[in-house]
Amino acid sequence: MKAALVLTLILASLGASAGNAAAGDFTSKTVTVGVRKNMEATLYIPAGSGPFPSVLVMHTSFGVTEADRGYCANLAKEGYICIVPAFLRAHGIKEEIRQKAFTSEAKSIMADFVEIIGELNALPQAKHGAVGAVGFSNGGFFAAMLAALHKVNAAVSYYGALNGAGTNGDLHRFKERFTSASAPLLILAGDSDATIGTQPPTHLAQILKDTGAPYELKMYPGTGHSFDRSGSAPNNAASAADAWPRTLAFLRANGV
Repeated sequence: MKAALVLTLILASLGASAGNAAAGDFTSKTVTVGVRKNMEATLYIPAGSGPFPSVLVMHTSFGVTEADRGYCANLAKEGYICIVPAFLRAHGIKEEIRQKAFTSEAKSIMADFVEIIGELNALPQAKHGAVGAVGFSNGGFFAAMLAALHKVNAAVSYYGALNGAGTNGDLHRFKERFTSASAPLLILAGDSDATIGTQPPTHLAQILKDTGAPYELKMYPGTGHSFDRSGSAPNNAASAADAWPRTLAFLRANGV
């Protein structure tokens, strides 16, 4: 059975039992998705019949954590179908060899994401054509790439590993792909990010400006890497509090 059909049946079943649910309620389910149907993911479905916009959430190099699941749950409370796939695990990539995500496995990971986006679009409760992407660190690289290729309506990159863990130092992959026809991208980063640094997000913003691609850049002062989930930089909590409504506003303003 194709993954898209599996998701359709799951969502139809869950939706049928949610008739009396309150606004903000949601259900979640473990599903298997991707080109090879070997990628475990958690699917979050708002209560009701929809149609709902959808968001693909992409994790950091540490894999899916409770922070990712919580983020998806919060999106579901806001009326979004949301899916968070364990994409690194499906490709046999651990944190210590994370560079493979940006090199030998990058093409197949992107193919999986495009497949998942198609599956989300095909769900009966989904608002067709209203799919966004949100990525964190490792996933932030792919959020930017999905925006570049206009595979989503809009994308948000939280402290994205835009230099591909050193494999995309001059951001040449983005230079080659972003055009004025790319989807809008929101870049969220901290000026005290010791993992990524400040140069990649500002450099990407310049690339987008030069190509005419739609974008917004928010550099948070006194803010480090993983500011929404860890770290001790002084402004992490305040930056995370700003990033959430900023993300929602950006997605909604761009058809998601």
